[in-house]
Amino acid sequence: MAGNFKPGDLIVLNEYGFFVTKEYKGIVGIIVSDPYSMVVPQEKTSESFYRVYDILFDGEFLKMVPEDFMAKYCYISKKKGVIGAK
Repeated sequence: MAGNFKPGDLIVLNEYGFFVTKEYKGIVGIIVSDPYSMVVPQEKTSESFYRVYDILFDGEFLKMVPEDFMAKYCYISKKKGVIGAK
């Protein structure tokens, strides 16, 4: 399964991730798994599909974090410009 992230990528939570928890606001996490799928039943007739990852945040291992809740970490240095992925 192809995803937008790969193991070793640095990420932060985006606005959707902050809606769920503000505990990791401003904390950089690292992807530690390949993407895998999670299907969540919502109603009798439909299901929601999520691409999820396992992430290490501030020494805490989090499983099944949806890709939609993450953004790639980008550090901006005044001297060097953008460092890292966008």
